[in-house]
Amino acid sequence: MSATIFWLGQAGIILRTDAGSLAVDPFCGSAKGNSERLYPPFIPKGSVHVDMVLTTHSHWDHFDPETYRDYVIPDVIVGPGQCMEALEASGLPIEGIRLDRRKKLERCGFTITATAADHDRDSVGYLVETEGVRLYFSGDALFTAETVIPNIGIAPDIAFVCINGKLGNMNAFEAAGYCRILRAKVGIPMHYDMIRNNTEDPREFTRALERTGEVRPFVLERGKEYPINEILG
Repeated sequence: MSATIFWLGQAGIILRTDAGSLAVDPFCGSAKGNSERLYPPFIPKGSVHVDMVLTTHSHWDHFDPETYRDYVIPDVIVGPGQCMEALEASGLPIEGIRLDRRKKLERCGFTITATAADHDRDSVGYLVETEGVRLYFSGDALFTAETVIPNIGIAPDIAFVCINGKLGNMNAFEAAGYCRILRAKVGIPMHYDMIRNNTEDPREFTRALERTGEVRPFVLERGKEYPINEILG
């Protein structure tokens, strides 16, 4: 298996295979409003090109024109209706592909299904299948029936789940329970490290999973590229 994972911080992941590359919710731009980044982007401008960016919703730390222009530069941007509206408003000369909940896209060696996520209007998560591996990205989501019931038992090999527990997201304990409901093999915490006053200790998540023994936790190091085989053990 050739696939690798690279964590940009927050919810941003770059996934590469021999057939293609994509990024999920990459954010290398400036914090908005009264928020503050705790560390600067650690990839050089213009250094990353991907076939696709998958964006889960249009909040500034998930849909960021500055990132797509200067840092993680995609051929196309995939996302639900609100993201297509944001792309049009941005004026970026990038093709958009609308992918709403329960819709599927096959491109560049990936099969991508938009999944339910209770966070904002038509926000989504993603199930990405490639090289025989199933990767689930929750995006931002609350631990509610609207998120959980449509995704019961999707059985990803790896689940990347938000754990910060505020601003419309499940907390670390809910995220651990969600990984069990999904029947994930490995659970990876996300969305806890970048924005001041919106952080969480990933050890709360890992301890919660370790107590059950059903899902193996794995904490990524920012800026390190991992073979998926290493994560799966």
